[in-house]
Amino acid sequence: MLTINSLSKSFDKGKSYALNKVSFKLEQGDICAVVGESGSGKTTLVRLIAGLERPDHGTIELNGEVVSSLKKLVPPEKRKIGLVFQEYALFPHLTLLENVLYGISKQKNKQERAREVLELVGLTSMENRYPHQLSGGQQQRVALARALAPNPSLLILDEPFSNLDAMLRMQLRSQVFEIIKKTGVTAIFVTHDTQDALSVADEILILQKGEVVQKDEAANLYIKPNSVYVASLFGTTIQLNKALQTAFECPLNANCCHAIRNESLTINSDCEYVTHASVLKKTFLGDNIQLLLKLDNGEQLTVLTKERNIEEKITIGFNSKDVLEFSS
Repeated sequence: MLTINSLSKSFDKGKSYALNKVSFKLEQGDICAVVGESGSGKTTLVRLIAGLERPDHGTIELNGEVVSSLKKLVPPEKRKIGLVFQEYALFPHLTLLENVLYGISKQKNKQERAREVLELVGLTSMENRYPHQLSGGQQQRVALARALAPNPSLLILDEPFSNLDAMLRMQLRSQVFEIIKKTGVTAIFVTHDTQDALSVADEILILQKGEVVQKDEAANLYIKPNSVYVASLFGTTIQLNKALQTAFECPLNANCCHAIRNESLTINSDCEYVTHASVLKKTFLGDNIQLLLKLDNGEQLTVLTKERNIEEKITIGFNSKDVLEFSS
């Protein structure tokens, strides 16, 4: 239902591109997470899809209709796109019900529809309260209800949980995407938190410096990342440079880049590739302990472990099956 074809956007007349030849498709009812570091082009992509920016090249199609191109720009209000922002953007002087009604003021049976979506997000009993009387999680659910009220074809959630603490974020994430799946609306979920993406998305799109570097199902992105960058987004990853290959005595393909996930490293156990190390520093991080190690060849390495009884001298190693290999 959404087709992005060779989409590009520059804000300095082509000297650099915030988004460069991005192409992908999104099927009806799917939830696609867009992940990338700051400056990767996530916000630019969202603004282009929503109609808040015009592309320099490429096209955007919604349900088979071109809504953005060099020659055509359908205004945002006519695209049937719902937006949920991290700031919630609720009107402080309006009640919950009035906030939801605002976006459907011209719709028939608007009171019925507003109450229907408030019930969907579990806030019917609070319809006469004002935003300042709600918790952050409740405000986010009102923002979701308001975005769903006009029956959008596409829902865009831009960093919707970034203002919430970790425990509330996990709870609300589950609630919000259960609601979205129940409605069957197609959604794009922009986030810098890969745990958010892994837990809710059907597919994940990875952006780096304005370009799509990989788009796949969550499990495949973790198991078969196509670059060190993608691998590092989904867990602590250590690039096996020549010095580390020497330390672990693991000669690898010189024409490729290699990495190992932190969880694939084991302490004081039999592995194919092993080295001795001195523990220079231990840092308690709750579930994990961070170790700063000095390897036999003088290289320093920082790893995380759940082991509690760590001596000053250890062995650390990994197996060949766990080595990630990427084309240079």
